[in-house]
Amino acid sequence: MDAQRALLDELMGAARNLTEEERRGYKEIKWDDKEVCGFYMVRFCPHDLFVNTRSDLGPCPRIHDQKLKESFEKSPRHDAYVPKFEAELAQFCEKLVMDLDRRVRRGRERLAQEVEPAPSTPLSAEKTEQLSVLEEKIKNLLEQVEALGETGKVDEAEALMRKVEALNTEKTALIQPQNDKVLMLAQEKKMALCEICGSFLVANDAAERTQSHVTGKQHVGYGMVRDFINEYKLERDRDRERSRDWNGRGRDGGRDWRSRNGRDGGRDRYRHRSRSRSPSRHGNRRSSRSPAHQY
Repeated sequence: MDAQRALLDELMGAARNLTEEERRGYKEIKWDDKEVCGFYMVRFCPHDLFVNTRSDLGPCPRIHDQKLKESFEKSPRHDAYVPKFEAELAQFCEKLVMDLDRRVRRGRERLAQEVEPAPSTPLSAEKTEQLSVLEEKIKNLLEQVEALGETGKVDEAEALMRKVEALNTEKTALIQPQNDKVLMLAQEKKMALCEICGSFLVANDAAERTQSHVTGKQHVGYGMVRDFINEYKLERDRDRERSRDWNGRGRDGGRDWRSRNGRDGGRDRYRHRSRSRSPSRHGNRRSSRSPAHQY
């Protein structure tokens, strides 16, 4: 009953049972009217994805109505209109993504310009003095090592070199914590760019804030847009491949559909069907089956 009612609504209009008085001033909207959003009919409307975000597209200028969508889904013309609506939606989404990708490129350039080596923080006076003492000890020991080496006292020189290595380790331990602190501060301030939605993020941010971004309207919305474009292009490529196969340009040993079924097989079958139907066009179908006719 619902399918029949939908078909009657489409053919005769939903106002078919209204009185003449009720019809006055009544304008019936159908799913194929220009005022109705084809994007909403077939998939999703991008205007609904980014509400109250910096990518907000504003309200859709066309009508979104669930009943019209249901009417479209039940319509006998549904399959004929789906490719048209999907192509228009894909074109709209591709423009959105092109604009977004331009912003992403500008964002990358901006981040590249802002990357600078972290400034070194000066050591405290106490550590500076300790460092100076260590460097002086290392210098004196190296001079002794050189002198011992010239006189051939290899064992003594090697013993002093081990002391030099120990002092160098102590020197590194004195400086390294300061460098680690500077590096950590630099990493905390490092920014990153989301390739999906173009938002600026803090690198190595807390998991809660990262999750909040991933589940946010803007990220989810652009994810839907990108997924739809990829799906649409993939299906379009499959259709082209199927079309090439059908026209004999695909893989089948170089044979096309006509050679697989007999080059003139289609014509023969068409002529056979024409002959079998021809009596009905001239009157008595039963006469074509009579024994006299067969004889």
